[in-house]
Amino acid sequence: MSGAVLKIRVQDLALAPSLTVACPGYELGAWRDQDLVDDVFQRHLASFALSYTEFSKIDGTSAGRALKRAAEIVYATDKYKHRGEFGELFLHAVAKDFFGAQPAISKLFYKDSDNDTVKGFDCVHVLENDESELEIWLGEAKFYADLGGAISEAVKSITQHLEQDFLKREFVAITNKLDPAWPHSQEVADLLDSVNSLDEIASSLVIPVLLTYNSDAVDTHDKICDEYIAALESEAQEAWTAFEDKLSAPLPITVHLILMPLESKAHVADLMHEKLRVWQQI
Repeated sequence: MSGAVLKIRVQDLALAPSLTVACPGYELGAWRDQDLVDDVFQRHLASFALSYTEFSKIDGTSAGRALKRAAEIVYATDKYKHRGEFGELFLHAVAKDFFGAQPAISKLFYKDSDNDTVKGFDCVHVLENDESELEIWLGEAKFYADLGGAISEAVKSITQHLEQDFLKREFVAITNKLDPAWPHSQEVADLLDSVNSLDEIASSLVIPVLLTYNSDAVDTHDKICDEYIAALESEAQEAWTAFEDKLSAPLPITVHLILMPLESKAHVADLMHEKLRVWQQI
């Protein structure tokens, strides 16, 4: 998407799982972490945290209140360094900007208390594919500094979440949270109905997996150039191989591996926390 700070730098959709690498790049020799955070918050926080009904009602007079409410829903604590919401927000942004998926539900919106964390899949989106069929995107996000750890934990989560009993419970939870005003609500409910075999549903399921990590390629360059892209490609190929080797999905489900190389995960988390606090106080 041309209007996003985040840009696709490497992509191979023919791979299985497919591979996408997205990075904001540099400006005057500095990595654009602040621009990345500002852009993702401005364009995506409301649709990430609010229900379809609340988001669709935002207008010029209610925008400020809506943004404040969205920020308040994320969490209300200063113990944020090991939380996963920012990874989930990045996944939401990438799914919308680069794949055209839209949220079916906001799992944050239905939390029982301020500082609860999302259970189950980290996002539930839908996408109408080229055959005009609806795909259900059940996402996993790992907001990590260490790529190896992110890969291991992502594969562990996918394996657990695709177990028969878990998946059926997740479908019930999703169906119960669908906003009746959302245009695809009934279609998704029908697709995920318990009368349907998982074998039938599997062809409609897509697992986007977003992993962040502290990148040597980002850290050792200061501009977008052929050498930088080559270094990213090398990192990505190693990550894809490690991920593919570990992954053994029990169902024939499409998987998209999405890598977000960072200069410093800790610094990005600090910037996002600061931005969240500002928006909670507007």
